[in-house]
Formats: sequence, C-alpha cells, structure tokens
Amino acid sequence: MNTYVASHLKYMNRQQVYQLIKNTERISKAEITKQTGISPPTVIKIINFLLEKELVVMLGEVETAIGRRPHMLQINTRHMYAVSFVLEGDFLSMGIVDILGKVLCKDTIRIKPDYSYIMERIKRELIDDLLKKAGISRKQIFGLGIALPVIYDDDKKLISNAPLISREDELSMVPDMEELSSGNKLIVMVENDTNAQAIGEFRSGGYREKDDILFVSIGTGLGAGLILDGKLRRGSRYMCGEIGSTIFDLDYQCNGQEAGWLENVIGQRSIEKNFGVNVINSGRPLSLKEREEICHYMDRTIALCIHNINACLDCKNVILGGKMVEALGQPLIDSVNRCLSDMYGGHTPVCRESSEDVGLVGMAWLLIDRKIREILMEGVDG
Repeated sequence: MNTYVASHLKYMNRQQVYQLIKNTERISKAEITKQTGISPPTVIKIINFLLEKELVVMLGEVETAIGRRPHMLQINTRHMYAVSFVLEGDFLSMGIVDILGKVLCKDTIRIKPDYSYIMERIKRELIDDLLKKAGISRKQIFGLGIALPVIYDDDKKLISNAPLISREDELSMVPDMEELSSGNKLIVMVENDTNAQAIGEFRSGGYREKDDILFVSIGTGLGAGLILDGKLRRGSRYMCGEIGSTIFDLDYQCNGQEAGWLENVIGQRSIEKNFGVNVINSGRPLSLKEREEICHYMDRTIALCIHNINACLDCKNVILGGKMVEALGQPLIDSVNRCLSDMYGGHTPVCRESSEDVGLVGMAWLLIDRKIREILMEGVDG
C-alpha cells in the first residue's frame, strides 16, 4: 500500500475511534468494532495508543445478562486542559476548559482595554490565579487562547483594526505568543472575539456537522462570526464579519479614523450618548423604560443588517450575543424578530446565544482540535 495512503488511513482510523468514544458516554471495544467496521486487532492497537496518551480511560467491568462483562472506555477529562481569555469592552473573561469543551472554572474582571496592559496581566498573574482557583497545575495545561476585538491574520500572526484595545497600527503577535508558549510548550492561539463566539455556539449549541450560523455580537463594538457548512469563514483579508462598517446612509463618508457607520449608530458609545447610560458597565439593572427605549432604538437597524446579510447567505441559524444582548436580554431578541417579520414574512428567526460562555468555549475548541490532531498524528508514518 502507498505510504501516504497507509499513514492517512492510520490517522483516520484513530480519529474515527476517538470521535466515537467522545460522542458516547462510555463504550466497549466490541461496540467500537461493530460501529466503525474497523478490525478488532486494529481497534485494540488504537485503544492502547489512546490509553498510552491518556486521552481515554478504562472503566471497570459492566454487568451484562449473559456472556463476558466488557470493560468500558470513556474520554479522560482530567488529564489536560485549555485556558481561554476573551476580551469584550472593559471585561476580560477567562476560563479553564476540559477536552470535551466543558468550562470547569471561570472568572470575569474589569480591565483597562489596552493590549499591552492585558498581555502583561495575563503573563504575570491571571493564568496562575485561574489555575489556583481550579486546583490545576501548569503541567496539565496544553493550550492558551486569547480572543480579541481585532482583525487577526492567522498566517502572519498580525492584529490590525484594533482601536478597542488601544492599538492604531498593525502589531505582530509572535513575540507575545512565543513568550507565553516557552517553558511549558503551550499551543498559543489568537482569534477575533466574535469568531470565537461563533465557534463556541456551533460546538455547544447542538447544531449538526454541516449547519450554518450567522452569529451577531453586540457589545462595546459590533461584529459577526460566520460558519458555513460547519466551517468558520474568515475571508481573504480576515475581515469576514466586520459588520460594524455596514452603511445604510448614502451620504456617509468614512474618514478611516473612527468606528464604522453601523457601530457608530448602535454601539455602546452611541447608546450612552443618546440615553445617558452605559448599558454594559453601569453596574445597576436597567429600568423597564430604559430597556424598552434602548431596544426600540436598536431593533430596526439590527434587523436591517441581519436581513441584508441573510438575503445573500440564507443561514438557517441566526444568533444574537455579546454584552449588550446579555444586558438587554430577551426583549431585544423579541423586538428584532418583530422588525424582521415586518420587513419580510419568511425571515429566519433570531435566537439568543446558548450560553454566556460561548467565547471561552470557542477559543478552547480551537486549541482542543489542534492538540487532538497533533496526538493522533503521532507515529502515523511509522
């Protein structure tokens, strides 16, 4: 057999067995053979490999009506973890996530939205504080992910368009990523914040493998994450989803020094200017009147943006999330849906994000997928 074909088959078999164990609470070797069609000797080799890498654990024997009592296998969720950071406005969320995407420990702090300050805090104290809170050692951490309100070029490891973190020029992430990785040999990844939210929603919201999602996030800034046929769309310039720059005013001219038209209209700063309240950072619950007035101010513009995007993409699932949505709650979702219904009777209903942790979970899944692939690829040429 061709060497490439053989090694590829070896990886695919490992992946198939691992995915089957991951997708079931517990399973026997015999059932793995039955469901995958892989030969029993090959299944045993793969299971021994997964046990050696501590990706799975063997449970005790299980009682059966007749015959031998099989040992059961399940994913080992206590061996390695990912650490995620997600910045939105003045809030930095952080969490420790296991390899099944479950958030074990999390925290949110107010922080100065300045890139250099945030990175220094992460390096100096925030990782260790979180590990201490969770009772986990650094040796158990395999990856660190940071989601930021920026355009991120993953090929060049450059961030740009980053006024929300006090950066005017392009910035290479390489020095900080290498510093964070050194010593512990961590996988370090960076992503746009809304892309991370979209991934987290997709992986934890019960969607099918090839589903589409349009995830619109409204917070200090405004953005969208787009998943088409189960894959994140970043765009040729990594600008996919920069809906803050959407324009509904024929006379508008961008000077390049300020936020885009849509972000200027319904972003946090506009709401604060028009209503005298910082919805995200006020520290107090909004009154019913404030909530109704703000929802009414935002709803039609959000609906226009969603309708125009989905008229082109026809996504089955449209999600609203972000700090502004968390603060305004279901009334904003209902108000946007009413506007969409008025515009076009056959609109796709807008739903709220499945969890406030989707950003943390999405960032962790990027790390988990890379780590699992690295492990399953070990020795495939041998």
